[in-house]
Amino acid sequence: MTRQLLGGVSSLRFNQDQRCFSCAMETGARIYSVEPLMEKGHLGHEQVDSMGLVEMLHRSNLLALMGGGSSPKFLEISCSNPTCKV
Repeated sequence: MTRQLLGGVSSLRFNQDQRCFSCAMETGARIYSVEPLMEKGHLGHEQVDSMGLVEMLHRSNLLALMGGGSSPKFLEISCSNPTCKV
């Protein structure tokens, strides 16, 4: 389980090689590289609403998203890849 941290952050998770980390927030999700520290991508509130957990697979564009927070768009038991076109 994740606890609600300060500033609307639900979780911070490093990828397997610790070169990137993902941040799940009330306003969406963000992916950062560690060296140099910079944002690599984000999913805004209009795309995913509030997030409970975001996991990045290695240094790929594959993300596991879990809904959570005050206004989740996805249920906690569902999986989604926002880059897929169905």
